[in-house]
Amino acid sequence: MKRIVYLSPVPLHSPSQRPHHFARWCHERLGCAVDWVQPYPVRLPRLSDARRLAPGARSARTNLGPQWQDAAWLRVWQTPSLPLEPLPGGASLVAWLQRAQRQQLRQLLADPQAWLAVGRPSGMALDLCQGLSGKRVLYDVMDDMAQFSRGLSQRWMRQAHNRLSGQAQVLWGSSRRIVQDLEQSGLAAALVRNGTVLPPHEAGAAQERADASLPLVLGYVGTLASWFDWDALTQLARALPEAQFPVYGPVEAGVPASLPANVRLHGPVPHAQIFGLMRGWHAGLIPFVRNTLTASVDPVKYYEYRASGLPVLSTMFGEMPAHAQGDDGVWPLPQLLNLPAGALAERLRKWHAGQALRGDALPDCIREATWAARFEAGARYAGWLAPA
Repeated sequence: MKRIVYLSPVPLHSPSQRPHHFARWCHERLGCAVDWVQPYPVRLPRLSDARRLAPGARSARTNLGPQWQDAAWLRVWQTPSLPLEPLPGGASLVAWLQRAQRQQLRQLLADPQAWLAVGRPSGMALDLCQGLSGKRVLYDVMDDMAQFSRGLSQRWMRQAHNRLSGQAQVLWGSSRRIVQDLEQSGLAAALVRNGTVLPPHEAGAAQERADASLPLVLGYVGTLASWFDWDALTQLARALPEAQFPVYGPVEAGVPASLPANVRLHGPVPHAQIFGLMRGWHAGLIPFVRNTLTASVDPVKYYEYRASGLPVLSTMFGEMPAHAQGDDGVWPLPQLLNLPAGALAERLRKWHAGQALRGDALPDCIREATWAARFEAGARYAGWLAPA
């Protein structure tokens, strides 16, 4: 393979996520050029989009992308569009707006050593996939994307997902639930879980930990959207009134008018800075609601928190119950909220004191969860690499 045309589900300038790590891995491991096609809106607009698209929110997101975003091996495609695809005739209008770009991408994909990788259903994805008759097409299903939409947009997204998954030569799923849903439709898919990079200062060993004698710091890094469980965070902050709760990330949904004084909201930070932040924490938080959307989620932050040597305090959504069974560093948040006053703080201090004394390396479940290992296995399934 010498080229990947990647229809990314997230912008290149957003904090590094699975798509960014995948693009870089393709270049470093497979030696191919990457054409990163920026996403465009594939659902009808909602009133809540005003918060996300406001000038202040857009400016807060600038310069959050990876350090390699200007690399010679990467070409970035901006995509003209209107948010009309779910409407009758909307897909045709969007296709007309994108006609020149789609033709250029078809020419690139005509090379038998080029693959199309799709990170999210769209009219462009359907068009390019159909042009290849599904051959040399990878569809990486990272979420139940239809759950991010409502009404007509949701129905259109579900139909687009079904068409893509039914035609693409290779299917990956980021969680067991996603793979099971594909298999129930009679499709073969590989489980390619999310992963992590190792802390930059000491690859292969646990991150330097916060002093157990200092005031406790329990942090969160990630998007603050409809799936964020503010009630769980509020209960935890009130149960630990002497602790600090820094929360980093873009706000894409309403924030409660009154939060405990020890909860502090910060803006988004570049991915390169997150391990530095975590060095001063005593625990990482994943307070997500349990619903149809989160049932398919394997959160990247679980791996990043554990790679930093932190216990993870999480609600039991998606893949987190499975992680809790195999990793004693995952603490179910509902159980913690029922502990007597002071018991949770004592448990956190004992954890860090014990880890500092033992100097434990990373747990096996994290050492084996690097992005490189994840994509290596997925590439062998796709036939990009010889079987191990």
